[in-house]
Amino acid sequence: MKINSIKIINFRNHLEKELTFNYGINVLWGNNGAGKTAILEAISVCSISKTFTATPNISLINKNKKQYYLSVNCTNDLNIPYKISISYTSKQSKEISSNAGNHLLPKDIIGEIPLITLHPDNKNITSGVPEFRRSFINGLLSQASKNYLEKLFEYRRLLKQRNSLLSQFNGNINSNNESLLSILSQWTEVFINTSANLMIRRNEFIKEFKPIFVDAYKIISNSNEYVSIKYLPNTINDKVIRKEQIIEMLNQRSNTLLNAEIKRSITLFGPHKDDIKISINNGVAKDYASQGQHKSLLIAIKFAEFQYLLEKKNETPIILFDDIFSELDNTRIGQVLELLSQSKAQIFITLTDPTIIKNATNIPTNLIKIC
Repeated sequence: MKINSIKIINFRNHLEKELTFNYGINVLWGNNGAGKTAILEAISVCSISKTFTATPNISLINKNKKQYYLSVNCTNDLNIPYKISISYTSKQSKEISSNAGNHLLPKDIIGEIPLITLHPDNKNITSGVPEFRRSFINGLLSQASKNYLEKLFEYRRLLKQRNSLLSQFNGNINSNNESLLSILSQWTEVFINTSANLMIRRNEFIKEFKPIFVDAYKIISNSNEYVSIKYLPNTINDKVIRKEQIIEMLNQRSNTLLNAEIKRSITLFGPHKDDIKISINNGVAKDYASQGQHKSLLIAIKFAEFQYLLEKKNETPIILFDDIFSELDNTRIGQVLELLSQSKAQIFITLTDPTIIKNATNIPTNLIKIC
């Protein structure tokens, strides 16, 4: 996939801007606050319907305006044009249109422009709480599989409904809420079935992703260290793979936790409590990795994401690297750029000083000053 051009209106600090891009490495450079990251965010919104910074849509509108508008013109690997336009106002839902039609939903566009992003907040994948690692799995699998995306939306809807039912008990089980218990049981059955589907797919994903990740880290570390990645499903044994077994274990956990769930009005088991263990040299990366190892792990994860998404979509993902080279030395920057150039992908990099790239590599780049 290649983004040929982008039009941005009233988005962040950009009132109106149109940019064209090259196929290879595009370096967006300029002073802090110039709006470099905002351009990558605009690409992200057009790809996955949200920005990688987890900023609410209303905060993306220029402070003096009431609506933002984004539009990108792309060409896929088969040289077929693809255009998507997105507008958002504070009083209306997001309006999305593309080659597929108008009035689209976010799930209709996710995966159409495969996207890999790397930015400072991504360090939480290797060093933060489980929520960030679940977000990593969900984001990648949602782009790779419409089926997974549908199941994830369904799971979130069921979780919300089940929590709503739990809150209706007001913290107590008594003889007056037998009918409510019956309704909760029915919703729990559907919730557990959907949970099992997600867990099976996540387990399959980690098995597929692990060798790609291990190989990517070998390249980045010159084979000096060993890494691994493991799925840690909530409630169930990670060696259990049959759906009937998973459902049985989830049912047992549901029965055990029911009183506690009613007291707290929240679901205490399921895929929303899963985790991933990322290890380096047989130690948990979150606890034992050095700052440099965390950076290398994260870069390896992103290159593995690229390869995985390329294989699943049969379409070259676009890569966004936001303000990551300022923390790397010239040797590591050169290694990363060499790997990037070998990927044959369109790449966007933000920098305050373009000489960082010039000093690290002779690879041709398209320098775009943002001001």
